[in-house]
Amino acid sequence: MPPVDVNSKTAREIFSDAPPATTTRGKLIETALDLFYTHGFHAVGLDMILQKVGVTKTTFYNHFESRDQMIVEALAVREQWEDSKFTARLNQLAGDDPAAMLLAMFDVLDEWFNLDDYRGCLFILACTEFPSKNDPIHAEASKHFQIMTREVTAMAEGAGAANPAMIADQWALLLEGAVVRRHVHGDNAAAAKARLIAEAMLAQAIASED
Repeated sequence: MPPVDVNSKTAREIFSDAPPATTTRGKLIETALDLFYTHGFHAVGLDMILQKVGVTKTTFYNHFESRDQMIVEALAVREQWEDSKFTARLNQLAGDDPAAMLLAMFDVLDEWFNLDDYRGCLFILACTEFPSKNDPIHAEASKHFQIMTREVTAMAEGAGAANPAMIADQWALLLEGAVVRRHVHGDNAAAAKARLIAEAMLAQAIASED
């Protein structure tokens, strides 16, 4: 496993404005999230997490039934972080204009893609490493995309799109596709390119309603 730059930002520093965890449970989750984001889920064993936090297995099992349960809870925490920070930045860029917010989603991703410490989407990674839809980890990670779809649908309705559900599906394809392209090809401009497609799609959807 390659060494990590000690000056690199943690997952919390990138995706959350919340202060560092102070409880043992919180530290375990936060440390796990950082290691998973850096190395992936299967490459990070429980011992690695415990060593970094400085606690024993007995202490760990006082807080979690299993490593898998901790992963599920960690993904829920990461969702809260990311949704809060993404929404705040979205509002800064687009205010409360639904159409502007739809397009600003790509602007926020573009900012993240160009961070030195951005390493892709943890939720896509979780769905990939735990591919069974019946796996609680996969199910928890997929909630991220369900939430995004609901939010995009509401924005599309507010923007006056002819078919908000269709816009939500198209937005999901563009957003998730941009994330994958950034991860696979290192294309920092992937979100900006996807935005150009989204602009044309949204203009057509709004015009159709008129």
